[in-house]
Amino acid sequence: MSETRVTRILLIEDDDDDFVITRDYLEEIPFLKITLVRATNVEDGLKILSDKAYDLCLVDYRLGAMTGIEFIKRAKNSHYTGPIIMLTAQADDQLDQLALGAGAEDYLVKSELTAGRFARTIRYALARQDIDSERLERIKAEQEVRAKDKFLAHLSHELRTPLTAILGYTELLINASEDHHNELSVIHRNGKHLLNLLNDILDISKITANKIELNYIDVNFNGLLTDIYSLMRINALDKGLTLKMHADQPLPKYIKADPTRLRQVLINVISNAIKFTHEGYVDIAILCDQTQVSTQVTFVISDTGIGIEEHKLEKIFKPFVQAADMMTKTIGGSGLGLAISNELIKKMGGSITVNSVIEQGSEFTIAMPVHYDKDIEFIPLEINSRAEYLRNSVTQKSMTGRILIADDLRDIRTLVGHMITQYGPQVTYASNGQDAVNKVLKANESSDEVAFDLILMDIHMPIMDGVSAVKYLRSKEVMTPVVALTAANMKGNKEQLLDSGFNHVLSKPVDTDQLVVTLQEYLQSVPQTHTLSGDHILPCSQESVLIVEDDKDAAEAISALIQSLGHTTHIAFTQGQAIDLIVKTQWSFIFLDLNLGNGSGFEVMDAMRRHKISSRTVLMSGSELSEDEQKKYNFYRILKKPLSLLDIATLLGES
Repeated sequence: MSETRVTRILLIEDDDDDFVITRDYLEEIPFLKITLVRATNVEDGLKILSDKAYDLCLVDYRLGAMTGIEFIKRAKNSHYTGPIIMLTAQADDQLDQLALGAGAEDYLVKSELTAGRFARTIRYALARQDIDSERLERIKAEQEVRAKDKFLAHLSHELRTPLTAILGYTELLINASEDHHNELSVIHRNGKHLLNLLNDILDISKITANKIELNYIDVNFNGLLTDIYSLMRINALDKGLTLKMHADQPLPKYIKADPTRLRQVLINVISNAIKFTHEGYVDIAILCDQTQVSTQVTFVISDTGIGIEEHKLEKIFKPFVQAADMMTKTIGGSGLGLAISNELIKKMGGSITVNSVIEQGSEFTIAMPVHYDKDIEFIPLEINSRAEYLRNSVTQKSMTGRILIADDLRDIRTLVGHMITQYGPQVTYASNGQDAVNKVLKANESSDEVAFDLILMDIHMPIMDGVSAVKYLRSKEVMTPVVALTAANMKGNKEQLLDSGFNHVLSKPVDTDQLVVTLQEYLQSVPQTHTLSGDHILPCSQESVLIVEDDKDAAEAISALIQSLGHTTHIAFTQGQAIDLIVKTQWSFIFLDLNLGNGSGFEVMDAMRRHKISSRTVLMSGSELSEDEQKKYNFYRILKKPLSLLDIATLLGES
């Protein structure tokens, strides 16, 4: 051991001479600084051991009427975990085995003892103890991580369930009437933002572990800033504050960025400024340092708030720290916003800095590089416009073309297929990479069949995976655009897929807006006079649907969404009601909540198996399922709360 350590040692020895010899040996060990306590019998030794923490016990074999073996057994039974070394006057193999069997770390014969051997024995005993302690700490840390994951899964469900009611009813009202459309849109937009916040907070472990992949697309910069301003202005007005957003120079009309993450960073910092400002203003200045194909954009968010003490400035970007140091009874918050923003902006290649003066205000500066096309137009900031911030999403168009979707999971490929067919393209399915290769080559070689315009390819499939399939197609000089569908959204994964021959990468679960943008990039568009979001979704053939949900508001919201599509519904609020209805009635679909107040959705599924009832069961979950759970229960679909009208319409439309 390189460093001198203070070691607490309990020596149980009834012979005074042997005690002195042992003490002298201990004091000669160079790597130990000891605190030595002596006991002369087993009972006193056990009493001392129970009162204080000791790093090491040395125990003589002969202790009057009792032996050191008895002490070792009783010490281990009382949960002492430190090493115990037994000392004896004579060599005895049988005694050696008894000592080790009782739990001793080692066995030393006094007559053969030397300072060097004694030192080595103690060194090894303490080293093994350190290793065991580290192992126990690691196990404890792993258990804490699992406990945290379980808590977050529960929290996710508890938050997503009321969001189901909020977003579901709002979406129904938006589609049902033009009255109060703007106000309902504000509610819906804020509810979706709350959902995004929830997702980001639950992902913080992946952010800090550098395992989140940013999804860069063309973003309407003016529209993104306007949307943020509109959302934050309401918060500012509620507190009687003035919110200003301005840019002295023209800004690029479109930038390549991850709109969700950039929006998250700006909203976190701006809302933090509003939260800690009681009067005055919050000012957002946007500076643009233009170069040929990129620009350094700087957001300066200043306020006239309470300010931050200088010694706390280094802590505010650390998760969970500012919640304890800065929050008061009148100012709430999770204490994660700035920590998430700091990690995200660093991944974008930028930085966040802060200057603050107590009782005068704070100034946060967010600097980040952005890229854009060479011929992009620079325009003044107009925050009164309501442009959408996904490129081309303002006027969605119907598209023509033939698309092949390759995924070994039938549920996934049909879901993506229904998402696509709403916009016009024809869809064909393949169940694995080899099936996809065969269908592409056949279409290209046949005079009776139209070639595919686009291929959506899952990565992990049996027989032939997606990467092998696209490499094979490229080797056959097939240049059809191929988009990778992957749930492995880790750092570096996108680059590897593009290098393998893919043209684009979409993350699972597939986001509808990003899918539409991708389709528009590769398919031919035809004019359309209306958009999906502006019209009612037409009912499909009537189905009987059972909803099993213990939260009354969420259940009724889901029921109203399904009924708006022309279907009949019935609600079961408990596990018992659900099983009774499932046994007595044949249902076209069962929408089943995972966490019921008096049980779980899994128990309902187990009951269905016992009664040999098969039905298209849709699991509604606010948390992730393990692979074992997914394989065991094989749900028809798994929908993550909150459910949207489009989710339900797409699913029921498959029948």
